[in-house]
Amino acid sequence: MPTKRVQVGREYWYVPVLLDRCHPPYNVSEGDRVVVVNLHGCPPANTMGHCHVNHADPGKGTFAGLVCCNSLLTASEYREYLQAKIARIEEAHAVTP
Repeated sequence: MPTKRVQVGREYWYVPVLLDRCHPPYNVSEGDRVVVVNLHGCPPANTMGHCHVNHADPGKGTFAGLVCCNSLLTASEYREYLQAKIARIEEAHAVTP
């Protein structure tokens, strides 16, 4: 799978890929809204497929951690992800006559 490129300052939704599931970031969980940032003294976003993120919601603090760029979804990608997840759950609980 090719590495996704993200833009600094844009808002994304975090849905961890295998790499982030094996080594979870500092303070972020699935479904959190995050903003990509460049930190002073750290490699810029998209270096080796990773970026630093801050929470978009002010109530959760600021710094969220270092995440894989492939774990960040745009609003439309996140909507599709949720619709597919709902369809899988409904299919699993469907009653066959």
